[in-house]
Amino acid sequence: MVSSLMLGTALVAQQQSDRFLPVLVNVLSNGAAAEQFTVTLYKDNEEVTQLLPTAHSAFELALDLESYYSIRISKAGFRDKLVFVDSHLPEGVRRYADYVCEVHLEPLDRFSHSDHFYLDFPSAVVRWDDTKQSYDHSDQYLADIQGKVALLSLQAETF
Repeated sequence: MVSSLMLGTALVAQQQSDRFLPVLVNVLSNGAAAEQFTVTLYKDNEEVTQLLPTAHSAFELALDLESYYSIRISKAGFRDKLVFVDSHLPEGVRRYADYVCEVHLEPLDRFSHSDHFYLDFPSAVVRWDDTKQSYDHSDQYLADIQGKVALLSLQAETF
């Protein structure tokens, strides 16, 4: 099941015109489908809306193009995950695929001795990738932030 939040006109096709970016997110915790999490959507650093907890493990958003979004996923007992989305589209691009991703929530107690400064950074940065001709997360950013979080986890294990 998928919880939906459509901003503006609903638009859920495999290929899109130039009005919205469909974002499809599957949320996991402890390696299984997560339930009872909250999704908070920010547009240009202003809270837009919130999806309240349900028994669904996935949700979809239709984001206006030419904006910046942050999607915060929160679940009791787990570290919040933040996904940053730059929905700007290069001039001349008219068709693009939905952005589909999976977010893994991690138990909060794993990070009790970590530097929370690094944990507040987005888990992923999503923007148009000219090479792939689609919206995608930045592999370099993801590798850097995962490396830092892994180091923090190792620090926590030594305490």
